[in-house]
Amino acid sequence: MGFKVILSKELKRVFGDKKMVFSLFILPIILIAGIYGVMFFLIGKEKSSINEHVSEVYVQNMPDNFSELMAGHTDCKINIIPAGESVESYKDGLLDGTYDLVVVFPENFYENFKNADAGSALPDIKTFYNPSENNSGEARTRFTGTYLEEYKQILLKERFGSLDYAMVFSVDADNPDMIVQDKDKATGKILGSIIPYLITILIFAGAMGLGVDTIAGEKERGTIANLLISPIKRVDIIMGKIVSLAIVSVLSAAVYVISFIGSAVVLSGMGGMGEMVNGLSLNFTTVQIIQFVVLLLGLVLLYVGIIGFVSLLAKNVKEAQSFIMPVYIIVMFAGMITMYSGDVTSGSYMIPVYNTSAAFKGIFERTITMNQYLTSTIITYAFAGVMVWLMAKAMNSEKIMLNA
Repeated sequence: MGFKVILSKELKRVFGDKKMVFSLFILPIILIAGIYGVMFFLIGKEKSSINEHVSEVYVQNMPDNFSELMAGHTDCKINIIPAGESVESYKDGLLDGTYDLVVVFPENFYENFKNADAGSALPDIKTFYNPSENNSGEARTRFTGTYLEEYKQILLKERFGSLDYAMVFSVDADNPDMIVQDKDKATGKILGSIIPYLITILIFAGAMGLGVDTIAGEKERGTIANLLISPIKRVDIIMGKIVSLAIVSVLSAAVYVISFIGSAVVLSGMGGMGEMVNGLSLNFTTVQIIQFVVLLLGLVLLYVGIIGFVSLLAKNVKEAQSFIMPVYIIVMFAGMITMYSGDVTSGSYMIPVYNTSAAFKGIFERTITMNQYLTSTIITYAFAGVMVWLMAKAMNSEKIMLNA
């Protein structure tokens, strides 16, 4: 009965406060949608600007037949550097962004090509560009990958009479089925690289602010003392606060994760992160869902236990926040490791906090074994139990509870 009273009291305090409901559940949706909307818009605008830009290219010793080829490309303006002139002065234009690319053909390039034999040295076309400038990098990529490639094919056909004979073989020229991929695993790999990190830090962040105010805040305001002298058992007080924090933390994290995925899907046509979700499948097995939920509950219990215990030790909200911040940094670090790490060793599943991120990643990617999952789950619940036990011990200490 006492547990229900505390649980109801804490949940009413959260959901009865319109400002708190807005900040916990509505504001994140607006922020994430707004941030990603602006980000994808700027990415799309930048790509459009690069694609529409007419490259300023300066070429020295350009063969006549290459000039004829370039006449058909309107996305590149060719400027001639007089033969024998140093290109050093043109490099200054690359530095300030005035020019996009400088190209130097060997002297008498085409004549040497026609007179070449098996023992002739391979001619080298030099390009100079500024990778710090987006337009310059795109100009070089386009020039070498498109224009010079077209020119190479023209010369090969002229030398050998047939491109097929000159190329010897092709790769996947007539193979539309070259990609053999399990869409579910591909989706899991993408989700496994970012979602575990989001879950790890967002659940902790969601519980941190509310948990500090619920426990350390009540100690500071003196309202916790009224609860201690009430007929409600202290174990009911502890469990009521833990469960209420867990519920709010899970809901808050769910809002963030759903907002993130939803924004990526909705904005998929604008490029950037959204391109990752195009053509992928969001299908999860029953086993995956059960594994995810069971481990998620253990993680929430662990985080709430840590935050609750630290808040009990603190005398006020400010002190609790200073105590919890190092823990939050560790949680963030553990989540970030899983984003950039490759295969996870079996021993890693025994490390609290990190093991849950690694397990979530394995669940999404469908690579986790049952032994690894059980190890991670048991360790998480065991440490969560220890933290709840420590909270109970602290709650029974008058010195701690009354800041004596």
